[in-house]
Amino acid sequence: MDISRKIKDLPNQAGVYLMKEASGKIIYIGKAKDLKKRVSSYFSGKLQDIKTRILTDKITDFDLILTENEIEALILEDNLIKKHLPRYNISLKDDKRYPYLKITLHTEDYPMLIITRERKNDQDLYLGPYPNARFLKEIIRMLIRLYPVKKCSKKLLLKRYKDLYLKPVGKYCLYFQLKQCMGPCQGKVDPTEYSAMIDQIILFLEGKDKEFTRELKSQMDILSQTLQFEKAQVIRDRLIAFEKIMEKQKIVSNNFESRDIYAITEKENVFNITILFIRQGKLIGKDNFILHNKINTAKKVLNDFIKQFYIDSNITPEMVLIPFPIEDKYILQRALKNKNKIVSIRSPKQEIEKNLYKMAKENADAGLNNYFADTEYKSRKRELTILKKELHLKRDPESIEGFDISNIQGKFAVGSMVRFTEGIPDKKEYRKFKIRTIEGIDDVKMIREIVFRRYKRILEEKKALPDLILIDGGKGQLHFAQRALQELGLENLPAVSLAKKEELIFRSHTDEPIRLPGSNPGLRLLQRIRDEAHRFAIQYHKLLRSKNLVIKKK
Repeated sequence: MDISRKIKDLPNQAGVYLMKEASGKIIYIGKAKDLKKRVSSYFSGKLQDIKTRILTDKITDFDLILTENEIEALILEDNLIKKHLPRYNISLKDDKRYPYLKITLHTEDYPMLIITRERKNDQDLYLGPYPNARFLKEIIRMLIRLYPVKKCSKKLLLKRYKDLYLKPVGKYCLYFQLKQCMGPCQGKVDPTEYSAMIDQIILFLEGKDKEFTRELKSQMDILSQTLQFEKAQVIRDRLIAFEKIMEKQKIVSNNFESRDIYAITEKENVFNITILFIRQGKLIGKDNFILHNKINTAKKVLNDFIKQFYIDSNITPEMVLIPFPIEDKYILQRALKNKNKIVSIRSPKQEIEKNLYKMAKENADAGLNNYFADTEYKSRKRELTILKKELHLKRDPESIEGFDISNIQGKFAVGSMVRFTEGIPDKKEYRKFKIRTIEGIDDVKMIREIVFRRYKRILEEKKALPDLILIDGGKGQLHFAQRALQELGLENLPAVSLAKKEELIFRSHTDEPIRLPGSNPGLRLLQRIRDEAHRFAIQYHKLLRSKNLVIKKK
């Protein structure tokens, strides 16, 4: 491909450029107000710092997508980076969306508190989003302990009884018996009293501390004057509990503007970005993001991170404080304004802002130091590098998914899938399967079923594929797993199997197994993944078997 000729024909128009290496794989995606100026600069020799040369030397071709303006280019760039995950871009692979607290004011006669990451147009009340999910869960647990609001609909109750083999005690559910619910499903709850509870919860969650405290004290006084001392004591206990919570929340500003404060630190091509979240003058949470990038400076990393974080995010503050100016500051502000989100992006100016940045920087430094202080980090990297070499892979297998089958003579047959990311278990990505299509003892066909189901779902949801698949078993199990991948058009996805007896490693497209010494770090990693998949499969198998025994006894 004659790049010099393509450069001459570049248009002076906004758009996105996709840089490719010799294999045709996209390795970098960028956007530009003027594609001709930006793309030609990579090959002009003017940007010949070391990190730019690393990228430019690998580029053999590029594609363009023209847009009407720079804002469209910014949004398209973000979507393409999340889709292709280019090696030299900063990629937020988790596509993180923070949770909301939904209060079902319109869809339920007696509103419930629900944590959700999706905001629907259903006229219910959504509070948040909350950057600290753990904090939100703790608040919800505390609220439902102090306020006996409804926790489930009648349909959910029936499902819960079926799953846990519980039966209602008398006419009421278990929550009612434990005095953790007023029992609105029985129709005996005073709607006014229930509505008052919901109003108090909303006041607290909206941060209206004074109004909330005043409301509780007023209610307690009325109950005392009417000699309803037991109810007054309940209100008093609530007031004491909430005052303790309010004391723990750190007040950082009298300005109620919502702010995100950024700090970034770097060591050995590893960056840690820390964000402090300030809402209604209170520090409500912190988040850390560890990013690996060999070719970009801290300024470029922060620029790209902030774009991806807010373009498709469900959380947008009124102000973003950053340690230094970023290239796309104004275009990002314009893009967010087009989404009816007016955001100011600037460096800290006031003393309180500088103190908050100092706090964020200290957290960023500590987070990165802890990351490198992890004694397992270097050994994990070594395991991945050795495994890449032994299995003749194109890259370090940073994400590995392991599969196993568990059954007794074909009964209660289940499958498991575990995921290891950078050599450590990623338990939120674990999956379990009930075997649907195979009866009797046929492990190889069961492997085929669960591998097919797993990657069919991955393709449908457009999620990232693993770098390596590990099957527990021998050549037969691997063959049937490979058949499932071929049906999905994923025959080039690296897959191996590990046989227990001699610990032989079988690879796709070759009959010769690999025999590694027991001390080999790459083999030890595969063994850990295989054993974890086995443990997870047996755990699920035992659960199904025990449930079946309970049913028979009844």
